Amino acid sequence: MFTLKIQRLKSLLVVPFLVLSNGAFGNVVGTDAQNFNPTTSGLDFVTVHSSETLFPGVVNFGIYLNEAWNQLPRFRGQPDYTDHLLGMDLNLGVGLAERWDAGVSLPSVLDQSVSSQGGFAGRYGDNGLTEIRVNTKYRLSGDNDGGFALIASANFNLIRNNPYVGDGAGPTFNLEAAIDRTFGKVAAGINAGYRFRKSGTQIAGLPIQPFKNQWIASAAANYLIDGWDTKIIGEIFGSIPSSSTNDNIDRQSSSLEALLGVKYDFTTNLAGHFGVGREIITGLASPDFRVYTGLNYQFGPIFGEKAETIEPLAGEMSIRDPKAAVEKFTLRKIPFAFNSSELSPEARPILDELAAYLKKHGFATLTIEGHTDSIGSDAYNEKLSNARANAIRADLIKTYEFDGSKIVSIGYGESRPIADNGNYQGREQNRRVEFKITRAKK
Repeated sequence: MFTLKIQRLKSLLVVPFLVLSNGAFGNVVGTDAQNFNPTTSGLDFVTVHSSETLFPGVVNFGIYLNEAWNQLPRFRGQPDYTDHLLGMDLNLGVGLAERWDAGVSLPSVLDQSVSSQGGFAGRYGDNGLTEIRVNTKYRLSGDNDGGFALIASANFNLIRNNPYVGDGAGPTFNLEAAIDRTFGKVAAGINAGYRFRKSGTQIAGLPIQPFKNQWIASAAANYLIDGWDTKIIGEIFGSIPSSSTNDNIDRQSSSLEALLGVKYDFTTNLAGHFGVGREIITGLASPDFRVYTGLNYQFGPIFGEKAETIEPLAGEMSIRDPKAAVEKFTLRKIPFAFNSSELSPEARPILDELAAYLKKHGFATLTIEGHTDSIGSDAYNEKLSNARANAIRADLIKTYEFDGSKIVSIGYGESRPIADNGNYQGREQNRRVEFKITRAKK
């Protein structure tokens, strides 16, 4: 029997600052009785990490519930029993800088039941907080189509008499690499790494050897259904000891679990998850069956936001016609009223800068293209993007007295995304206005 112990509030405040960290583990982390560990960034998958990080100042709040049947340990020679365990994960993730984010997760046991015929049964002595997980991710390379990142995380056990870590154990540290790639509407990712344990001594009276170091790995794929604002997600995750073990329970120290779920975007900021999972091999904390549900709410940036500037996009300068040079640039921060083509007062400084840029450099023709994310119907988004592009055209003509015959506006709606419409910051990139300038050849 092992019981939960909540450490002092001082520990809760100090621990996250002791270790670098982002929603980044190879899943089977934590109390060793919980394989389901949603990422704190809330990006792309459920428990598997893509290389993408939260943008600077972007915040994600997540809450997940998962109910698992028959995942607690069984002991040889003891009567069989059935169990269920209801767990909750509270997550916070924040983008710290370009390519770098961090997070903290608070997993807990809300409810449990064991139906046994006597004998020794593995279970928690009490419900409550089980550990603190802190994590960090740094993206070494990549773009909107994929990349490569390194992930570090640490687990601080709050369970008294936890036989899987042992008496006097230290924190568990995890180091992983994540690689992912997007192919049209399909994205795939792989995580692989190593778990370093400072195991304690075996607890007297319990037939369990504390776990040693492990290899950890996971993989995932998703498919984006634009018309439904939904992603179908499949994942597989597991671990294996790095050295031979003396398994003395029916559930082995290796584990492998599969998950299938959906992610639905209720709004630009709020996404919901629902899915099921089950063990592939009989491992500790890999249940006969699991069902989960969760919410991620993202907002920001709350700091580090750069003012919109009129600069050509890197690599976008090209000769489209022997008689004219073509320049492209994108503005993403032109403020409109919500779900409207009406320019807000905050748009004036941006349009002032745009007009000054056009007058300084001149143009033969100017094409204004409006683009949206995928939230809403195709027809609505096309109409909205066209209206917004036309509003900018009309303002340039009326306020700054440009020649209207040289300016064309068009709306493409959601048909030309440049980033993933399946997450908050990807949709933010897709909501944009692109400008194409042609100039007479001198």
